[in-house]
Amino acid sequence: MPARAGTAATIRAGLLGLLLAGGSNPPAAAQANFSQYPGFREYFAAHPPPSDPPGASERRLLARYRPRFRLPPGHPGPIDFYRDYIGHGTLRDDRGQIVRGPITRAVLNAHKREPEAEFAYGGSGSPPRPVVYGRIERAAVDFRSASEIRRVALTFLTYNVVFERSGLPAGLDGWRAGLLALVADLDDWHQLDHYTAATLILAPQERPVGLVLQQHNYSHTYLLGESISLPSDRRIRIDVALRSNELYPAHPGRTVRRAVRFADPAGMRYLLGFGPSPFAAADDVTASVREASYRLAFLPPDDAFYVFEGFLGERRWLPGRNGPPGADYNTLPALKPWPLQAFVGYWRPGNRGDWRRFESAMKSGGYPAFARAQASVFYANWQCLRRNRNGCRLR
Repeated sequence: MPARAGTAATIRAGLLGLLLAGGSNPPAAAQANFSQYPGFREYFAAHPPPSDPPGASERRLLARYRPRFRLPPGHPGPIDFYRDYIGHGTLRDDRGQIVRGPITRAVLNAHKREPEAEFAYGGSGSPPRPVVYGRIERAAVDFRSASEIRRVALTFLTYNVVFERSGLPAGLDGWRAGLLALVADLDDWHQLDHYTAATLILAPQERPVGLVLQQHNYSHTYLLGESISLPSDRRIRIDVALRSNELYPAHPGRTVRRAVRFADPAGMRYLLGFGPSPFAAADDVTASVREASYRLAFLPPDDAFYVFEGFLGERRWLPGRNGPPGADYNTLPALKPWPLQAFVGYWRPGNRGDWRRFESAMKSGGYPAFARAQASVFYANWQCLRRNRNGCRLR
């Protein structure tokens, strides 16, 4: 959409859009590609993604625990990233030149290291064939308590569900929604939504202990047995939010979910329940009515789906509306290691201990320090639940 400059309403809407945009870019890099944020190059150089997809035993494990994604009324549902999306658009390379011929997985991968490359989706016109992409990562985590350090090998099963577009949260109130609707489509804020990921944490002996859900530009981790439970079929139910596609533990009926664009200090205080709603906050809404069917698929971790440095959706004039890079650019580089990514998201609304630990971490050490503090709490609560709370209380 071309810019409509010169009116106060448009200027106000542009500023509001910058604040409300739900894409992957932090404010300091709203127009630059987030893949070029300082620290990513060094992180991936030290932790190069493998070139092989999950093996047979890993695929069986991913299939055993694949989540059930529940959709709200009228939601078009997930798609196949390559067949339904990449196969129906235009790719420009790093120099801005159109890449000739059909855009296939091989073609996209040939341009995955080009930060200025841009794919613009044009619409497929055919029914989608939903695919969710599964992968496995492992990490040894040192959990600290008052008396010991216990090293535990954890397995992370990640499922990326893909949507062709993302809108603004459905909780956006009337006047702000009306203002932004003057200059943009609230249901089509940016092309492609593939950061929408659910990660199941497994302890040794493949015991599920936690669930990490990507929500906007932060993660939220739930301890099994504390805030959610594992169904008898081992497939956790997950609600997809209206318009924004963000993922939340299933809840019957229409449910408002607190949400912010970024989990900065003001945003975290709101999420924790100890601060006012930031001006730009707009809550998500879930109201699931049906389950999405899908096929589980597997890509190498170094595939363009995960590591593409360019824009996987058209670049749009209003800040925050550009298409995202690959799915691995889902958080700040300092929080990429799975132990940090998982436990920085372990917070409970209304929990005063979480709030105090967050405020303390913000004074010394920042988010990595908060992740380390919460890891200890997660471990203590996990062990307490294993004992059926016999002789202990959840912190």
